[in-house]
Amino acid sequence: MIERRGRATQLAALVRAEAASGRSVHVVPAGADKAESLLLFAEVLRFPAWFGHNYDALADSLGDWAAAQPGQWSLIWDRTALLAAAHPDVAATIADILDEIVTADPAGRAILLDR
Repeated sequence: MIERRGRATQLAALVRAEAASGRSVHVVPAGADKAESLLLFAEVLRFPAWFGHNYDALADSLGDWAAAQPGQWSLIWDRTALLAAAHPDVAATIADILDEIVTADPAGRAILLDR
């Protein structure tokens, strides 16, 4: 299940806490829209060049990425408030995909920062 944190959450403190618990930590900023958000996931997580820049490709690539992570991992999706305000359907769909990924991978943790 995806964890949601509010505006008061300090990213640096969250990253330190996750790393201190033995997790590899990955921070992906939200984009202004669907296209930019998908691009940021692809760039930060180094998806393959054939990444299709659509929701199905995001789900597939995140699943492959999660399966390739050694040990426990945390994916922090940061600065989602503006995306959610401008494109609530995009934010909700990506959050659902993240939730599916962490549900399928018990070593994974997804944290959504609404700030």
